[in-house]
Amino acid sequence: MPILKGDFLDTIDRRLLDQIQRSFPIEECPYAVLAERLGLREDEVIWRIESLKARRMVRQISAIFNTGALGYQSSLVAMAVPTSYVERAAEAVNAYPGVSHNYLRPAPFNLWFTIAVPPGKSLNEVVARLSHEAGGWPTLILPAVKKYKLAVVLDVLEDGETDLVSTELSEISLEGAQGFQVSERNIRLVRCLQEDLPLESRPFHSMAQHLNMGGDDLMALIRQWLARHWIRRFAAVLNHRQVGFGANGMVVWQCDPLRIDHAGTILAAFPEVSHCYQRPAHSQWPYNLYAMIHGKTEEECHQIAHRLAEAVDLGQYRILFSTREFKKIRLKLFWNEP
Repeated sequence: MPILKGDFLDTIDRRLLDQIQRSFPIEECPYAVLAERLGLREDEVIWRIESLKARRMVRQISAIFNTGALGYQSSLVAMAVPTSYVERAAEAVNAYPGVSHNYLRPAPFNLWFTIAVPPGKSLNEVVARLSHEAGGWPTLILPAVKKYKLAVVLDVLEDGETDLVSTELSEISLEGAQGFQVSERNIRLVRCLQEDLPLESRPFHSMAQHLNMGGDDLMALIRQWLARHWIRRFAAVLNHRQVGFGANGMVVWQCDPLRIDHAGTILAAFPEVSHCYQRPAHSQWPYNLYAMIHGKTEEECHQIAHRLAEAVDLGQYRILFSTREFKKIRLKLFWNEP
């Protein structure tokens, strides 16, 4: 079948995108399972996903790991960089393989990046080194004190399509799990499972061949790691802008610590919110409640933020829109292991 061109998404494309974001089947023939859900043939599901990847709407389908459970320390970091030095600072920060996202946002703290450091390394020391290499600018480390939501599932369905297929979002562990052993075998498994799933009838069996194990054994291991919350989800990651969400904003509030759990729970219930965290406040940056929102335009994001603020009765807030993207990649774990 021909590959579809352009940015057009029909109802079947949207239903398929919704399905693979929420609950990708860990089955011998997962594309056939998706086909049965959607009333299609297996080959049609495969070529539609191939088309969606060719149009950069789907980044990849893979395991999404709980980095904390695997021994990584991670944080959001904000840096205040004079405009004329931003390029150099971003280049220095991006050189570290544990930096997956790096954006320019409004001053004073204008360079925002997410970082993960592997087991045995110090987050504070790595950030201090990057800050020095970037120019020694004021830097805030803003780890998640508490997580209220962590699920980038975009509402790609249009009115009337919501109930065509009923699949609940797979359970996502918000807090770190325990028990992962950093062994040669487990590192090899993580490295394989974080790669894009092949577009063939029995993809888990194909992946298992590279690991010298059986396909059924690999699927059983994936289910086990999901149950242990070492893998948050096995799902597709979409390109927000390519599927119509042209704007995203980080909304921040100053919230009374006694109210923050209640407010975070309310914010997490909004479908437009993909991430919601409590983070430490600083004298230079007093905000402690964060929600990432997604909309088709900045105006829509402003409307969403207003509804959120009303829901939690916190009228004073800021929306930090990303004005430039310096880096956005899937974090590859255990990059420095032999």
